[in-house]
Amino acid sequence: MRPTTTQAVFATKPAIKLDKLSLFSFAWAVAALLHSLSFADRISLHHPITLAVAVAAALVILLPQALWPFMLMLGLSLGNTLDWMPYQPNHILFEFIMNGGMLVALLWTLMRRAGGPGPAQEEPAFRRALFDSFAPFVRISLLLLYFYAVLHKLNWDYFNVNFSCGPFLLGGYGDRLPFLPDSLAMQWASVWGTIAVETAIPLLLCFRRTRSAAVLLGFGFHFLLALHPHRGLFSFTALLFALYLLFLPADLPDKIVLLTESLFGRAQQRVATAFRACMFFGAVLLILIALSGHNGTASLAAFLFWLGWGLVIIAGYVLIISKYKMEPRSFSTLLRVRPAAFWLVPALVAFNGLNPYLGLKTESSFSMFSNLRTEGGITNHLFIKPFYLTDLQLDLVEVLDTDLGKLKPYITKHQLITYFELRRITSEAHRDFYVKLIRHNQLQTARVVHGISNQPELLKRHRWLAAKFLYFRPVDKGPCLCKH
Repeated sequence: MRPTTTQAVFATKPAIKLDKLSLFSFAWAVAALLHSLSFADRISLHHPITLAVAVAAALVILLPQALWPFMLMLGLSLGNTLDWMPYQPNHILFEFIMNGGMLVALLWTLMRRAGGPGPAQEEPAFRRALFDSFAPFVRISLLLLYFYAVLHKLNWDYFNVNFSCGPFLLGGYGDRLPFLPDSLAMQWASVWGTIAVETAIPLLLCFRRTRSAAVLLGFGFHFLLALHPHRGLFSFTALLFALYLLFLPADLPDKIVLLTESLFGRAQQRVATAFRACMFFGAVLLILIALSGHNGTASLAAFLFWLGWGLVIIAGYVLIISKYKMEPRSFSTLLRVRPAAFWLVPALVAFNGLNPYLGLKTESSFSMFSNLRTEGGITNHLFIKPFYLTDLQLDLVEVLDTDLGKLKPYITKHQLITYFELRRITSEAHRDFYVKLIRHNQLQTARVVHGISNQPELLKRHRWLAAKFLYFRPVDKGPCLCKH
């Protein structure tokens, strides 16, 4: 008896439906969830939008093929980062720029197809168009992020093992990696090894034959980095793992299906469903733990969640490249941004990375763990001389004495502060205070009595845009010590 048409369709239908859009959506949602949970104090009723992002991310994990939860997560994440600014970490700002670009690209593709005879949203051709609308400019942005990670480290203090962030991070592994030696040779290896790896990864991503090696190197390096207890490092690694998927061949989803079929046979569909369900319920459990107020437990649970996810990705990738041959696309094809207006996204990334040299801001400028200094007309960079567009980085203040709690750490740590940040702190104070300081080589005392100041400017809040996007690090009086 010949099979019916319906029977024939089901006979040829793959056990798992997977494409690059759903694969990336899933990985990006895991990263978004971990961003929230690695800073678990933000998941509370005081920050409902952070909670909404975590819930939306869990929904994307449950329904990775549905477009609307992914777009909802992108939009909520944009609002969450705006609420968080200017205190968001470097990688959260990078995610903010990517989320904005991806959301606009997806909306543009949907509107472009809405009035024409194009394929339905669930059809493979349309889903490829959605994925290709944002993937090229996100790839370029990742390469730029690595470029700045290396460029900012090319300074005299980073290459001094007494102050460098390399040995600083190495010494922080403590109980998690007790076998790591803390010898002078290892300290130098942490300095030069970091430079070498962060240079190699983007370069190797640019060539077909070395792209798989680049991703494997990135997985190993950043997985090791994620084991460091510094808050936010494992969520940064989760973000990078998702971005690496954009560089892998278009047939990666097919290879994942083949791999799971070879491993689990007829149970392939059940295993895939169970995995997604475990990830979803794990995400829900993490959110509930964070809501309970036990931030330390929530952060540890999120780290363990990341650990399992990271090991699954690495193991799966190693098995795929060892069992199957994949055809990587040419570099020019990977970076083909259309329409040209979307070049604005990597342009924003490039501009943000230049900010320390332009005198616009020093925090969240992708100079994480770099020892870079550009403030006060002094730079420790090996070859870049700042070109200050404003005097914001030149106007430094030394706090000598104060009864304002937020300013006291600058005294004990022997750090200078920009006048911009001084004014941010004093204008947000809700009580009378005094500050004895040195500004422009002059001793000054600012007082606020009954809400009236002898320096009224210190009580004026910055304009919204400046307050959100401009943020400056404290400045060490001597060598530039390691900061996040």
